[in-house]
Amino acid sequence: FLYAIANMAAVSTEDGAERIITGDDIPAEFLENAKRIGKEAIKCLPSLQVPGGGAVPMVLARTDIGCSDSQLYDKDLNWDPTKKTFFLNEIEPSSTTYFVRHLKFDCIPTYGRLYAETARKMRARMDLNVATPMKRAAAKRVAKPVRAMKAVNGKKGKAKAKAATVTRVMKATKRK
Repeated sequence: FLYAIANMAAVSTEDGAERIITGDDIPAEFLENAKRIGKEAIKCLPSLQVPGGGAVPMVLARTDIGCSDSQLYDKDLNWDPTKKTFFLNEIEPSSTTYFVRHLKFDCIPTYGRLYAETARKMRARMDLNVATPMKRAAAKRVAKPVRAMKAVNGKKGKAKAKAATVTRVMKATKRK
């Protein structure tokens, strides 16, 4: 969790004006419910796939949590009209810059740091996958089983065959 921005719709404010608030100005009930729902939603996101294999966690994700303070008309569920209903509206695979202008701090350096860290993690994972072209060529050579034939007693035509299978063992790395 990095920050929260609350967009209070005009129909939900006493004076009928839309309000955008951030930080400590967000009521605790709204912030805690948004964090709770957002945390569960982010668990569902796939990791970023690294070329050559492996994965790293998602860089930034924005969850849009809604709150209805009145009756919801849903064909599948019966919402309680007497209490606030918090719900996941959408998940964005990166942050939006539309609302960040309302933050009380400059978030762009944070975005830059997070993207740079993710790029470094991806590069490190790619280096683990196959470090050099020579290793890549060696991996291709031993990837398929190979049968080696040996002549017994050095006799032509009556050689008995012994088969040896060469297999490749891949190291599995633990995801951090």
